[in-house]
Amino acid sequence: MPIILLLNLDDRTLNRWSQVGQALQPVGVFFSGVAFIGIAVTLFLQSRDLQNQREELAMTREEQQRSGEIALRQLHTDLVKMAITDPELREVWPPMAPGVAETKKDHYCNLILNLQKVAYEAHTIELAELRGALNYLMGSADMYAFWQRARAARGAVTDGDEAEDFFTAEVDRAFAAADPTMTNPAGKIRKAIGRRVAAWLSGTR
Repeated sequence: MPIILLLNLDDRTLNRWSQVGQALQPVGVFFSGVAFIGIAVTLFLQSRDLQNQREELAMTREEQQRSGEIALRQLHTDLVKMAITDPELREVWPPMAPGVAETKKDHYCNLILNLQKVAYEAHTIELAELRGALNYLMGSADMYAFWQRARAARGAVTDGDEAEDFFTAEVDRAFAAADPTMTNPAGKIRKAIGRRVAAWLSGTR
């Protein structure tokens, strides 16, 4: 087509067409710029959509993992309940320490602590609430005695699991902050008697 035009058109016509092309060149540049901007915006929006999809997939995987963990803990809870109600099934569980037999109270204390862990991991309670609950629980003589016997065995089983190690450390914190004399019934009696004697002596003086 250019060859045919060159052969059939005179120089004047060609010059006019050349001038028209030069006059319209800015329009072409404008539309080229608009097209470039449109492509850039499209790529940006697609990139943002892909990022949102990746974030949604990650959240979905986390929810599925959390649901799976909760289901496993529910199964563990059911197994412990069976051991609590059936002494024969309770014998299946190994002792917490050599020569230390587990009791119904031990299994019940374990369930209570697991409940606190699940509640924290499910974001039902915050860290401050978890620590408050553990401090309260360690005021129980049975809970204090259970953790005193079970802490070493639990640490050996869960070592390396970040979530388990964190919870074990929090229970240890509450255990260390607890007053052994107040969790021991005999200690409570001795303290009460001591206060009574001190009050009587101060009254006689």
